[in-house]
Amino acid sequence: MQEHQPSSSDPVTERVIAEVHATLAARSQQIRMQRAKEDHRWRTFFLITLIALITAIFFVPAPTLERKLILILSGVCAQQHNLFVGGIQLPLCARDTGMYLSVLATLGVIRLRGRTRAGALPPWHILASLIGLVALMAVDGINSTINEIGMTPWYEPRNDLRAATGMGAGVGLAVALTLLFNRSLRRDVAVNLPVLGQWRELGMIALITTAILTAILLDVGLLAWPLALLDLVGVGGTLFVTAVTALAAVMNYDGTITRVTQLARPATFALLVTGAFLAGMALLRATLMRG
Repeated sequence: MQEHQPSSSDPVTERVIAEVHATLAARSQQIRMQRAKEDHRWRTFFLITLIALITAIFFVPAPTLERKLILILSGVCAQQHNLFVGGIQLPLCARDTGMYLSVLATLGVIRLRGRTRAGALPPWHILASLIGLVALMAVDGINSTINEIGMTPWYEPRNDLRAATGMGAGVGLAVALTLLFNRSLRRDVAVNLPVLGQWRELGMIALITTAILTAILLDVGLLAWPLALLDLVGVGGTLFVTAVTALAAVMNYDGTITRVTQLARPATFALLVTGAFLAGMALLRATLMRG
């Protein structure tokens, strides 16, 4: 006599399987709800932290907003050869102003061109151009250093050249930040999509940065405060993206992100790290200068 074997059509077996599936679905739904609540809570913490840091700018011990911005960024820039627009001194030197404004312009073009999930290097001809732009900044920086130590420079250093070469290098920095973030954290990274893939995109960046540099050189006073604040956003944003990428990887977010809002927890800590770094470096420079 053969022993009865329950088949997949056995009502008891089907009921057990259904109960297991229902239990797993309920647990999965519960986990999603808990994560949603946690994400919402951390998004609130992020906004509170961001507002607190912005508010803290007005309590920096300096008499004017112009001097406050200069003091905040004093620890990350030598602040020699600064640019002036409309009588306002930009808080970064000419080279750094060019570089960080270019970073913001490049990130804007990357987003406009639908490459925010890109995970591939640019084609070799564009990549070679980016390397060349970084090399030009290095050459101009060496030339300025030669002049500052009392030797004869290869050519007369000028702030417009410092800003222009900084803008060229900023494109490469933005591409590197995008690749670092996407390849480290995104689950849906487009591994075959270049961050910059066409000359047209490089041309758009060149057009934007040229317009900004022209406005600076023509002393368009209306842009003085936007440019000064963008200096702060460029530096702070670069430090923030670097910090959030590192912290998210440590917190096991690597390869899991499909929406940036999922990074609220590491982003909150990254804001604190960025603010503490800028404050600490500024304090260190002030201490060294007093000593």
